[in-house]
Amino acid sequence: MTEEIRTTAGRPIGARGLKTRSQLLLCLKEVLAEHGYHATRVIDVARRARTSPATFYQYFADVDAAVLDLARPVAQEGSDGLIYAEIGSGWGGGRNAAGSTVDAFFAFWREHEVVLRVVDLRAAEEDSRFTEIRRRMLSGLLGHLEYAITARPSSPGAADESFAAAEALTVLLAAAAGRQDPETADSQVVRQMLVEIIARAVSGGTAAVQLSTA
Repeated sequence: MTEEIRTTAGRPIGARGLKTRSQLLLCLKEVLAEHGYHATRVIDVARRARTSPATFYQYFADVDAAVLDLARPVAQEGSDGLIYAEIGSGWGGGRNAAGSTVDAFFAFWREHEVVLRVVDLRAAEEDSRFTEIRRRMLSGLLGHLEYAITARPSSPGAADESFAAAEALTVLLAAAAGRQDPETADSQVVRQMLVEIIARAVSGGTAAVQLSTA
């Protein structure tokens, strides 16, 4: 059941209010893209939406609250893991599946880059709300990688390392995604390195991740 959207005063929002709220979120995303999080002001968002700061505050307590509203569906998409569904259990090819995983995550990150940069920033600033959103967003990738590592041929007891290895790879991919420009030659080098690290981890476990990231 979908939770009813309410104003900051707790009142239900009608159709007209929902339209205004959606416009404010769209304008917030535009201002964030142009000026970055720390230079984004409520008055700039309100002006772009052709309304007032008072109207903004009817729907959001502050800029962070509005960004969290933008981030929740992104986190849900990431946690669902559907962007990795076509890769599924096809890890027999090793590097092909690893490459598809890197490409899927990078495409997801680029699609939501404006919001995810703020999530990364606020999580690094130790805001627990954004830390939790970020954890949810990465959980689909984490589960996908853990499955691949758990399913690999392994020696007895190696399954205990699967989560640690998947977590290390998830951290590595998330860090790389925020620094990549897909148009540069360097990004292709980084991509190939990530593919190699993931392929080795799936075949060799935590030790391969530690060796490759040292």
